[in-house]
Amino acid sequence: MTTDTAPTAASLLQLNDDVLALIVRQLNVYQQYEIGRLNRRLESIVQMLWRTRVRSVVLQDEMFRRSVTSSRHFLSFILSLAPHMERLSCHQLDVRRLRVLSSHTLEGVQSLEWLGDGNRRGRVRFVDEDVRLLRRVFPHLRRLKLRGCQITGKYLCDLEHLSELCLDDCQFLESQHFRDLFRQLRLRKFDIMEDCDEVNCCDLADLQLCPTLEHIKIADYHLCMESDITQQLLRLPRLQKLSIYSKNFVFDVLSRIARPSSPPGSARLIEAFRFSGVLHDYARFFRELGNLRQLTRLELHGQVEEEEGGQLQCLEDQALRQLAHQLRELTELHLCGYQLESPLGLLEFVINCRQLRVLDVTRSRCHGESFVRSCIAILAKQRWRSQPLELWIRHSDISPEIVHTPRCLDNIKLIKIDSKQIGPNMDYSAGVLKFSFAR
Repeated sequence: MTTDTAPTAASLLQLNDDVLALIVRQLNVYQQYEIGRLNRRLESIVQMLWRTRVRSVVLQDEMFRRSVTSSRHFLSFILSLAPHMERLSCHQLDVRRLRVLSSHTLEGVQSLEWLGDGNRRGRVRFVDEDVRLLRRVFPHLRRLKLRGCQITGKYLCDLEHLSELCLDDCQFLESQHFRDLFRQLRLRKFDIMEDCDEVNCCDLADLQLCPTLEHIKIADYHLCMESDITQQLLRLPRLQKLSIYSKNFVFDVLSRIARPSSPPGSARLIEAFRFSGVLHDYARFFRELGNLRQLTRLELHGQVEEEEGGQLQCLEDQALRQLAHQLRELTELHLCGYQLESPLGLLEFVINCRQLRVLDVTRSRCHGESFVRSCIAILAKQRWRSQPLELWIRHSDISPEIVHTPRCLDNIKLIKIDSKQIGPNMDYSAGVLKFSFAR
């Protein structure tokens, strides 16, 4: 004889605090706030997680769509987070939620990202008055990124503690406000990118009024108009990095920087250069690079050519060999994502660059193990080397198993092979020129 008995539902609160904390960590920050309102024990667990783990907070519109979140409820949520929050990122958030905070002050927030969607119609936009609101709500703001906003830039100079400013897809910027912006703020990083077409090189010439700048990130059309500001940027006293997103003027921008018109010594010494993208004329590209004789680090990240059926772009031996004779000061060479004509062009760098410490062929096709054997043979003749050459073969046509072969094991004083996996944060954005300067 059997009897039907109703199953007993196990209570969530019967779990210990460690297990509850693991469960709560799987929720987004707003869900954590909601569950913390159900019970004092859950609230204490949420507060414990926030004290130790909530420094950077990302808010998205979807987080609040599934429940009816009133202005008062949203305000309570933000004020609960405020004691722990240092960095706030808002992704396509309704700007009216930001305005709910207008009478409050979040002292701890030093970084704010407002990433709007400029393509969606019928939404309230982030405007100049919202910039004024930022000054009241976030009085200690040091880093600000705005995207998809309808601001003129009128009140940006009032954010007196700002050291990093990024403007992207801000379609109503007015030139007249940039002089005050660069003169009054002590910016270390300035980033103005796509769809800020109202801003041209004449406006950015005022960057020289901000001598604290260390990193500038701009699009190529800001340089390649009727007035050339390249030399003014190169003379900034603290400039460490100049990043230029160049789709149409790669050769023009590179020639202006590699062959400056100003007297020698007036511009900062360029020690590193990085490029990501596909070029139709690498011979011309290398000729310009050859003028940067003091380079110590060179990075070239190729991308798959879609028009060629997804093939890697080929680098010819002659162009590489000529560049190797010109850039003798290199300590690091990264040729990633290319098909080499033969190993000879790459080996020329091993022969001519006496200080070369790192040779990176990640994602490249350099004719496999024959390249490694030739490399070891050259290194064996270089008595001046005090440390082994690091060869990075990640995702290349060189088998990782080569590390365990007798030839490599017997020559560990000459060559050190790295076959680790590529990390998730590798930046291969197309058309990016990055110049780094010596201190």
